Amino acid sequence: TKPETKRRMRGALEAVIPAGAPGDFNQAMMELGAMVCLPNGAPRCGACPAGGFCRARREERTGQLPVKTAQKARRTERRTVYLIFYGDTVALRRRPGRGLLAGLWEYPNQPGGGLEPLTQWGIIPRSVEPVGVGKHVFSHIEWHMHALLAETADDTLPDGWVWADGRELEEVYAIPNAFQAFSDTVSA
Repeated sequence: TKPETKRRMRGALEAVIPAGAPGDFNQAMMELGAMVCLPNGAPRCGACPAGGFCRARREERTGQLPVKTAQKARRTERRTVYLIFYGDTVALRRRPGRGLLAGLWEYPNQPGGGLEPLTQWGIIPRSVEPVGVGKHVFSHIEWHMHALLAETADDTLPDGWVWADGRELEEVYAIPNAFQAFSDTVSA
């Protein structure tokens, strides 16, 4: 990942990439990496058209080259998911337009827990009870979730939030798989 190494590699590639078909060259390199060099398995050097000039093969270092950067440790986040019901509808909010699950609808949730977020959102529940746990693993973060089911007698929601019934959950609002662990509770 050193800048000097990147410059050297770019220069070497510019010398061999066909000027009229750089996309074809790039596609061929990706296929070579996926089907011959195999990112998660033993390379198939005997089937490699680049074997005659492959440095890793020549130096018997196919398990070491190319050098891969170490993967970052995945961060764990504890979250509370609030399944807020008004009659046969559940509250949904849209995630911000940037970042994780950008722009998707979700059950309101917060890092940590407690009933304070309900109050901050202006929701006064008639009842609250724990209803389950879930876990979802993203590439860089792991959510450990527990859900609280809150029933409210008032249909007031924060701006931008919506009430969705079962049909709307199937046809209008696609809920991310991260919340799959709570789908049975919501549909019950």
